Amino acid sequence: MNKKETIQEKFNELRSQAEALMMEKGVVTPSAVDHDPLELIHELQTFQVELELQNEELHRSQQELMEFKVRYTELFDFTPVGYVCLDKKGVIRNANLTMADMLSLERSLLIDQPLSGYVHFEDQDIYYRHLKDLAESKMRQICELGMTRSDGTIVDVQLESTVFPHQSWRSEQYRTVIIDIRGRKKLEKEREALRIRLHQSHKMESIRTIAGGIAHDFNNILFIITGNVDLALQETRDWHPVLPKLERIKTAAMRAAGIVKLLLSFSQTSDEKKFPMDVISVVKDALILLRASIPTTIDIHTKFPDKAVMILSDKIQIGQILMNLCTNASQAMEETGGFLEIGVGTRFLPEGAADECPAGNYAEITVKDNGPGIDYDILDRIFDPYFTTREIGKGSGLGLAVVYTIVKNHKGTITIQNRPEGGVLVTILFPMVDQKPEKKIEPMDESCHGTERILFVDDEENITAMALESLKMFDYRVEAMTDPEDALAVFTLNPGYFDVVITDMTMPKMTGAQLAEKLINIRPDIPIVLCTGHSSLIDEEKARQMGIAAYMMKPVSMLKIAKTIRKLMDQK
Repeated sequence: MNKKETIQEKFNELRSQAEALMMEKGVVTPSAVDHDPLELIHELQTFQVELELQNEELHRSQQELMEFKVRYTELFDFTPVGYVCLDKKGVIRNANLTMADMLSLERSLLIDQPLSGYVHFEDQDIYYRHLKDLAESKMRQICELGMTRSDGTIVDVQLESTVFPHQSWRSEQYRTVIIDIRGRKKLEKEREALRIRLHQSHKMESIRTIAGGIAHDFNNILFIITGNVDLALQETRDWHPVLPKLERIKTAAMRAAGIVKLLLSFSQTSDEKKFPMDVISVVKDALILLRASIPTTIDIHTKFPDKAVMILSDKIQIGQILMNLCTNASQAMEETGGFLEIGVGTRFLPEGAADECPAGNYAEITVKDNGPGIDYDILDRIFDPYFTTREIGKGSGLGLAVVYTIVKNHKGTITIQNRPEGGVLVTILFPMVDQKPEKKIEPMDESCHGTERILFVDDEENITAMALESLKMFDYRVEAMTDPEDALAVFTLNPGYFDVVITDMTMPKMTGAQLAEKLINIRPDIPIVLCTGHSSLIDEEKARQMGIAAYMMKPVSMLKIAKTIRKLMDQK
């Protein structure tokens, strides 16, 4: 049914209603009279009533149209997305209030202005490609870009545009929905940060596993070296020319053991438990590892005070800060060489001297280099996650972000600035504390000899041979075995024969912990000493909970083992 037929039906309906009202008022119908004037009057009266009905219908239609217009205006202006109508040249012909609010402008200032004027200059190519694809394909187009607010800030948005074809009453238009996607972008960044942290965690876990395996084998080798050197030293007279050579071998072996221990400690994940610690000692430990990883073309200098500088932290996190900062500095100088200076000092901050830092005494760590410095255009972005000036695959952009997080978690502050003479100066402040680290004091004249019977178990024959000879020098009677199952069988035959059991942790067929558990089940009071080069399965606390009497990390001197045996026997 076309529009004319609909209007005619409405007219006929109004005519019928008018005649019905005339009948109700008692007006005589033209069939009751024979005179033409009466017919004319009747027609006029009917037409008048019809006009009144039409007027009421028109008024009602106007009210409905007004209500519809209000609803449409509310929907158009207050929808949670921006909405603009563009002509084919991209000029704004209409825009809703949400769009105006998004750009922090009055709506009237948007009308008759090109939308490109509000697109961030770096994204102009994206916008014009969007318009071109829309004009050519006549299909819906979507893109993401930045738009500039009146205050200069950038809003991340998504444009969804469709084409409304040419009509007799208007030319072709583009209708564009503009969605603020800053919240979505933030979630995407957080999700990406979580993904990278998870990846880093998996990678670090792999590194820890590999490092642990290497440390175990390496410490076993060092245990053999140091043990046999001790035996050689016992058999060498003071005047013998080989004596200083043996002492140098032992010193080098113990230094290697210290490096392995540091490597393991810095590859661990921190449990964020903070203890009183001397910053200087941690920095010195970190420098041992740094020197091995930084090119020899970069000289490392240090400046430390004579007294300890105490803060509340843990060595893993402080070590991580130094490793990240010094690695960044060395990478900036890897082609030209240079110097790196690490300093520790103290500073008093008065009230208001630094943001979020109350007045008081602070430990000051400085890292200085003479590299190319940092471009001033990016100096305010260096702590942003994922921001890096390194090539793809050579930097994650998380190093300084991690440093910043650790410093803030310690209620400290960090500043990075270019030095006038060239290079970068990083200054970190940590609140100082008065506590001193706990020190374990061992008795000076501790006896280490005895005649007790020792069961020594280790799958390395070189270790059992060395231990057998060494413990006999302290008068102990030793049964050394390389197979834990054989050791268990021997112990089971006569549980009361042995006074102490010393066992390695990582062995084929049965771990030291499993052997210890079986031995304790047979004889609960048997003292067991667990020795290990490294193990991810057990630590000192777990060993104590299992009933193991002592836990020792290789390489350990046989003198210390002998003293431990004597101490256990005396306590018993």
